[in-house]
Amino acid sequence: MPVTLLYFETYHRIDLAFYREKQVQGWSRRKKEALIEGKLDDLPELALAYRDIEDYKKIR
Repeated sequence: MPVTLLYFETYHRIDLAFYREKQVQGWSRRKKEALIEGKLDDLPELALAYRDIEDYKKIR
């Protein structure tokens, strides 16, 4: 089965690359798709976790 590379970043230090990999692995699918599609302006909105939105609704 062929694999297609959709996105990559380069780092000069392995520890920074490892940190970034773990960071992105924790993201939602929608946030990862926005990154792949270059929609960087959408990332802050997509960064809100569902639980954060529910908590926000409670204090409004």
